Amino acid sequence: MNANVSAWNFANLLTLFRIILIAPFLFEIYGGRYGAALLIFFIASVSDFFDGYVARRFNQQSKLGQTLDPLADKILTTAAFIVMALPRANFPSIPVWLAIAVVGRDAVILLGSAIVYARTKFKDFKPTTSGKVNTFLELGLIVWFLWFNWMGRFTVILPLCYLIVLSSVLWSGASYIVQGARILADHRVQKKTA
Repeated sequence: MNANVSAWNFANLLTLFRIILIAPFLFEIYGGRYGAALLIFFIASVSDFFDGYVARRFNQQSKLGQTLDPLADKILTTAAFIVMALPRANFPSIPVWLAIAVVGRDAVILLGSAIVYARTKFKDFKPTTSGKVNTFLELGLIVWFLWFNWMGRFTVILPLCYLIVLSSVLWSGASYIVQGARILADHRVQKKTA
């Protein structure tokens, strides 16, 4: 990471563009315009790929970018699950329990990270393999939900998709809880031996 890189470089502007796309994306989902929502989501995904590529290729990695990029992804997925779960006349929704599980997992991870940091000052949190898989599946479900409902086909597969994502949410959430517990345990051991 280059400390001399401007915060508002092209890579970070692409990330900001992705954040701006969240509002029209959610508006289209809520209105049941799944084809338009899918197109916006595709553009956001392409910008997500390119902001990382530009940052690495042109040495535009910055602390702002390291914070903004995952934050943009998290806002996008969390907001999408909430809006997709809202009941609307004449338009399908995902189960409310799934949206609660997705948002609840993120809230538990955020709260756990805050507790770990408050007790140990540890802040070098890294995503687990299960966490990466979960993010992939959550993003995949957004695409599948929009695609299937836009086409009006294969929607019978969605309940299975919901269960797969729920299993991933529980698995990855548990892995982060274990990771946090290990950090706290290691900290206690270090304090005793210091």
